Amino acid sequence: MSSSWIWRIMYLMFIGALTFVVASFSEASKVVNYLDDHEVELLENDQALVAATSIANLHDKSDAYVLNTPLYEQTFVENELKLTFSIYPFVTFKDDKAMNQIAFLITDLNIEDNLAKKDDNDYHMMYIEFVFDRDLDVENANKRVFMEYTTPLFDDTGRMIIINQELLETATGQAQFQTISILYELTSGEKLTLVVLANSLLVQTTPTDMFSAPYPRDIAQLTEENLDLITQFGTTHLEENSLIYYDPMWLEKLDNYNSIYIKNILIELAIVLPLTYFLFFHKHVLRHLRQKRLNHSQ
Repeated sequence: MSSSWIWRIMYLMFIGALTFVVASFSEASKVVNYLDDHEVELLENDQALVAATSIANLHDKSDAYVLNTPLYEQTFVENELKLTFSIYPFVTFKDDKAMNQIAFLITDLNIEDNLAKKDDNDYHMMYIEFVFDRDLDVENANKRVFMEYTTPLFDDTGRMIIINQELLETATGQAQFQTISILYELTSGEKLTLVVLANSLLVQTTPTDMFSAPYPRDIAQLTEENLDLITQFGTTHLEENSLIYYDPMWLEKLDNYNSIYIKNILIELAIVLPLTYFLFFHKHVLRHLRQKRLNHSQ
C-alpha cells in the first residue's frame, strides 16, 4: 500500500473521530441547554424535574411518568443544616418497552462546614450510600453496599440519583433497601453522614445522624409492589390518571434542541470541506487548469 493511501485512510479516520466528537458535544449541549432553559419551571415541580431529567439523560426518545406522591419525603432542619429528601418511583417507556426506575432527589440542600470539600464549581461533594438486604451481582462480584456520587442539578442545593429497578433483581427476588444514607466529603477525605433512613422491617436499631430523632426515617414503604408502577398503572391513558404525573411536552421540548446538531455539523463542514479540498483536490485542479491553458495556447 502506497503512502498516499495510508495518508487518506488516516485522514478518513480523523474525520470520523472529529464527527464523533462533534456529535457527542452536540448531544451534551442539547441536554444542558434543555434543562437550563426550563430551570425555573423544573425547580417548582419535583415530578417534572424527575421526568425531564430522565428524558434528557436517556436522550433516546424514551418518555417518562412519575408517581405524583413520593413514597418517602421529609425536610430535615438542624441549625445551619437543611435538606429535603424525596424518593419517587417512575417509569420510562419507549414504543412497547417500559422500565421501572427510582429517583432519589435532594433539594433545598444547605451545609455550613468550613471543612467540607467542594468541587471546581464550589459545590459540595455529596454521596448517597445504599445498603441492600441481599447481595447484588455487579460486574461478576457480589455486593450489597454501594456508595454513589451525586451530580449537582442546577446549583449546590439539588442532587439526584436514578436507579433502574432491573439492577435490583436477584435469584431470590428483588433486593430491598435496608438503609439509605446521605453523606458529604471533608477536605481530609472522610465522609460525614447527614441523614440515615432505614427499613423498619429489616433494621431493628434506630439510626443516628446529624438531625434530631423525631424526624421520620422509615423507608419500609419501598416495597417491590409499591415500586412497580408498570403493574399498577400500565403505560396507556396516563394523562387521565390523577395518581400519575405525565406531560408529553417534555419529550417534545427536547426534540426542539436538535437544531444544535445541524449548527455544529455545519461548522464542522465549513472546516472540513476546505481542508479536504486543499489536501486532496487543489493540486489536481491547478494541474488541470495549467494543462487547459497550455492547450489553448497551442
